Amino acid sequence: MVDAIGTGLGSLGYRFNMIARQARANFEQRLGEAGASFTTWTILEALTVHGPVIQRDLAGSLHVSGQTLARQVDRLVETGWLERGEDEGDRRAVRLHLTDAGRAAHRRLQRASRKANEQLVAGLSSEEIDHLSELLTRLSRNFG
Repeated sequence: MVDAIGTGLGSLGYRFNMIARQARANFEQRLGEAGASFTTWTILEALTVHGPVIQRDLAGSLHVSGQTLARQVDRLVETGWLERGEDEGDRRAVRLHLTDAGRAAHRRLQRASRKANEQLVAGLSSEEIDHLSELLTRLSRNFG
């Protein structure tokens, strides 16, 4: 039996890493076919879930630098998917809003996301998916 907790190619850490890489590559391929990158999807998803948000807060929640996010936001503003506006409470802050075109792009990317997730869990029952989700949540807590 392989030592799942130990080191090496059979360890859980290694196997999680490899599955994560495969899942990410598949997800990025599907997003690319739908016309966007993982970063674009992440930004559109965050704005869809949380509504208009201050740009620096979005950078913090996505764990990227403000400069990195600014380049992405510039590109999304140019495509017409995002708009920048002043924050009513702080004129120095920039609040990001999805445009109608951005919402349409998000819907298209959601379909690609759904297909990637369906492929990821193909062959698992709904009970197994729920159990896996619970286990992943518990594992995530190990890192704070």
